[in-house]
Amino acid sequence: MKGFLKLYPIAVVLIVWEMAARAGLVDPLFLPSFSASMQALVANYQLLATDAAYSLGRAFAGLILGASVGLIIGMAMARYRAAESFLDPLVAALFPTPKLALFPLLMVWLGLGEASKVALIAVSAFFPVAINTYAGMRGVDRFLIWNARTKGANALQLLMRVMVPAAMPFIFTGLRVATGYAFLLTVAAEMLTANNGLGFRIIYSQRTFEAETMYAGIVLVATLGFAVDRLLGWLGRHLIAWQDTETI
Repeated sequence: MKGFLKLYPIAVVLIVWEMAARAGLVDPLFLPSFSASMQALVANYQLLATDAAYSLGRAFAGLILGASVGLIIGMAMARYRAAESFLDPLVAALFPTPKLALFPLLMVWLGLGEASKVALIAVSAFFPVAINTYAGMRGVDRFLIWNARTKGANALQLLMRVMVPAAMPFIFTGLRVATGYAFLLTVAAEMLTANNGLGFRIIYSQRTFEAETMYAGIVLVATLGFAVDRLLGWLGRHLIAWQDTETI
């Protein structure tokens, strides 16, 4: 019950949306009511469910690929000075670059199919995980490292049993940020080149003046993103329950 009460800001926004639409404050062509959008969602549930499956497949494929590489690169930068010296300037230079600006280049290299879309999502997911992994492992208490070494821990044991667990809150923070980026870039890529997926359905509905279906797609994207973020938050709390995360 307490968890549901935390969702009241979302309920407030939806109520205001419904009231504004019913009061005629906005043209229904631009903002149909929330209830009308949900009716469109129910009426087109098979179509939207299929689009959601395509979008989730692309998002998770890119997220897993980008997060895996980001984790490896972040660990290498934290553990090896040569890797840090070589990779840190590259990460610092490429991270501020708008990832969508790389999409034309990826389409030239990989074509208009799934590979370029998944690559774009992977690139967007790579940086938050790499940077947070690096920051978390570099911030590990030196006493923990010294204590593990005095007890005979080798390099692999030091990495997997001390540094990675200690950096886990940072890693999960990066993963949650990467998940948000993955959903954003999935929808953007689908709007540009796909013929399926929620991004495609949203832009197609906008072009055909099906405002209710367009908003239904937007609500579905937001709902899926929120659900995945909550799942990651729950998983993170359980995996790092041994850490004191109580706020003051």
